[in-house]
Amino acid sequence: MLDMTKNKNKLTKRKILITARRYFFTIGYSKVTMDEMALELHISKKTIYQLFKSKQFLLESVIYDFFQELHEKIKQIIENHCNNQSNVLKQFMSSVQSQISQWNMKAFEEISKNNPRAWSIITHLREKMIHNELRDLLQEGKKEGTIRKNIDLDIIVLIILNTVQSIAIPEITSQFPYSTEEVIEMIAKIIMHGIIEPEI
Repeated sequence: MLDMTKNKNKLTKRKILITARRYFFTIGYSKVTMDEMALELHISKKTIYQLFKSKQFLLESVIYDFFQELHEKIKQIIENHCNNQSNVLKQFMSSVQSQISQWNMKAFEEISKNNPRAWSIITHLREKMIHNELRDLLQEGKKEGTIRKNIDLDIIVLIILNTVQSIAIPEITSQFPYSTEEVIEMIAKIIMHGIIEPEI
């Protein structure tokens, strides 16, 4: 009986996290009420508060869950990279772009301006999970000889992350006659091979 209750709470918690992510990331944290989420989930507000002690705690749990999901995707890409750095970089950028595109930019900006605690968590996790793993991936490329040894990895990481964040904004990618996947593939090729035609 105890295990059944535990599994039920786990399933309910998962549903709340998924719904809260959609609400917080698209509508915005301050514009969403716990009543609205409870209504959609067909549960009482009390049930939500039993699993998440406050709306703020729910937001922070959503952020941790979001980055954990991204971490798992990146980990899988790196483990299956098969020494093809260009392909790994493309998959890395695609995963990060796909994850970031879940955010409505206004909802994202609202957290950065009005919720310093949540923003601090986002900044920390972004640095820890994305920055470090991308750097490790590029460092591996240096060891394998697929990336030049005189390249500053921190600068490359900065370029890639800012590029990915830009292409996650629909208004930017819609300017080009390409799909997001095609844009990512071209950017990955430029980063790995440059823009200069090789001398014959």
